[in-house]
Amino acid sequence: MERLALPQVTLCAVDTRAPALAAQSLQRSMAGIDFGRVLLFTHRWQPPQPLPGITVVTIDDITSGADYSRFVLRTLPAHIGTPYVLITQWDGFVCNPQAWTDEFLQFDYLGAVWPDQPEGRNVGNGGFSLRSQRLLQAGQDARITEVHPEDLVLGTTHRAWLEAEHGVRFAPAALARRFAFENQPPPGPVFGFHGPYNLPRVLDEPTLLAWLAQLPDAFFRSRDARRLARALLARRMPTAAIELLRRRRAAGRRDANTRLLGGLARGLALIEKLRGRPVAAPGAAP
Repeated sequence: MERLALPQVTLCAVDTRAPALAAQSLQRSMAGIDFGRVLLFTHRWQPPQPLPGITVVTIDDITSGADYSRFVLRTLPAHIGTPYVLITQWDGFVCNPQAWTDEFLQFDYLGAVWPDQPEGRNVGNGGFSLRSQRLLQAGQDARITEVHPEDLVLGTTHRAWLEAEHGVRFAPAALARRFAFENQPPPGPVFGFHGPYNLPRVLDEPTLLAWLAQLPDAFFRSRDARRLARALLARRMPTAAIELLRRRRAAGRRDANTRLLGGLARGLALIEKLRGRPVAAPGAAP
């Protein structure tokens, strides 16, 4: 299959908590695409083996969402020399290179549609987003004093004057839905995605188990972890669901919802075992 050439796009991820997973995310995005450059921004991390095609850039530790937003708006632009940058995170990557269209390049910002924002302010999530140099420079406007969360700052809070004064072009929602998905199921072939709860759509269970082993405890205490557990059950992946919920309990989450999901996971594991499919080892249940 012919590879997609995007020399005008830098692919990047900013991650100081799970850099190994961010590197794997970048590699998955690179699997069918030749980008102009690929950058991984992280803190005091050395990959255990070479990462062909990926430049690792050392940065200060990112300890909060506000730190991440500040980096993306204020620091990242200086590192981008191509006309566009595709920003990804550990929990999102290109899943369908064939869904690419050069129509994406006609706009300065594309991200997965926000279902809770009105039309005209619902594009979109920054975790998997394509941004132009025009957008990067506009994001450094001194009038933007509150920078977090940076995608909402750009897409809703200051969108009107970014369009009027900087000429920023946000993609229409219909095109954004062809670019990426997050909180809504994809309508068809989509270029990429964001959100850990979408990983079971694109990764098999053994791979997901390996990814779970590399995540910090803070993730397992989060709402995203609960949503991922539900997605694993919906995709009939009880082994991964059991391991996730075990880690969630070990991280301090012992609420009723976690116990309920644990019971569902054990029940599904029993059904899968009766069908002759591999399940979690005894004693691993949450």
